[in-house]
Amino acid sequence: MGIQAKVLLTQLNAACETDDELAKAVEETFRSHPDAPIMLGFPGFGSQVGARILAEIGDDRARFATAGGLKAYAGAAPITRASGRRKYVGRRFVKNNRLNPAGCL
Repeated sequence: MGIQAKVLLTQLNAACETDDELAKAVEETFRSHPDAPIMLGFPGFGSQVGARILAEIGDDRARFATAGGLKAYAGAAPITRASGRRKYVGRRFVKNNRLNPAGCL
């Protein structure tokens, strides 16, 4: 059991070192992007969250015509259905599942 624990700790240390190297590479690459100062200007955005959002949105600034389109793509805009006297406001089930949690961060 002791040898097995030692091997597992060695594997865990290797995975942690790889994760640190990847985080450093993401931060360096993100900071060299032209939109990095815009992303870092938002409160609470760091390099990791900014890189994730930039990766999910993409480089094409004309992709979303309005801010509401981007909000709907992220799943943050509610669905409103109104017919006569009835009005329904619900949440979106179809959304980008990687961009949505990044908005909470």
